[in-house]
Amino acid sequence: MKLDIGKWAVVILLSFLTSGCSSIRARTETSDNKWPVYPGVQLDVKETGKLFSSENSDPVLVKGIMSIIYAIDLPISSVFDTAVAPYDLYQSQARK
Repeated sequence: MKLDIGKWAVVILLSFLTSGCSSIRARTETSDNKWPVYPGVQLDVKETGKLFSSENSDPVLVKGIMSIIYAIDLPISSVFDTAVAPYDLYQSQARK
């Protein structure tokens, strides 16, 4: 049985893309008068903190899967947030 590397690469890439990018999610959920810099990284850290707080009653399996998704998304969000940092700085100054 021969492994097709291209098909596996597409499956892995699609699984990363469907996990959700916190940078995009944070920018769509932000209010008009408050525009943060590095919102994706901030959202990943906040969601990870809420995941392991005492108020969260999710099963351990769900916490484990979500922590893996946040760990994968954090470097992606930091690269994306760095790329659009000039726009974020402009928006934060323009909305004051």
